[in-house]
Amino acid sequence: MTLTDDRITAERLEELLGDDSVPLAHRALWLLLWECELKVLDLLSLETGDVDLAGRRVTGVSGRAVPADEGALSGRAVELLAGLIGARATGPLLAVGGRSLGWEEVVRTAEERGHGIHAFRTGGKLQRRADSPAAGE
Repeated sequence: MTLTDDRITAERLEELLGDDSVPLAHRALWLLLWECELKVLDLLSLETGDVDLAGRRVTGVSGRAVPADEGALSGRAVELLAGLIGARATGPLLAVGGRSLGWEEVVRTAEERGHGIHAFRTGGKLQRRADSPAAGE
């Protein structure tokens, strides 16, 4: 079993997002985990229609609406997702070669880069907490 970091720093995230040897779907997942309040399995279940790129947010997951503050997307996330979706109007959002990412695959890919899959969400939450106005008070 490989030991992995339990959180990711912003610098490490940038390094991973810039690694073109990692499929775009994985890099998009990592950024979504960092930015959103959605769980890994919720993100893996997203369809292309669950994302409003123009509105910069995830609108729904598994048949339920996602509050705007939980599904907000940065410009960078919109860029990654637009590249991932391309001309597809339907189908799984996070897909490689038309096949949606699965749990074992995302865990393995993150671990190959030295991180547990949940470390992306943990790192993002810590970063958002540090960036919040209340953190400086």
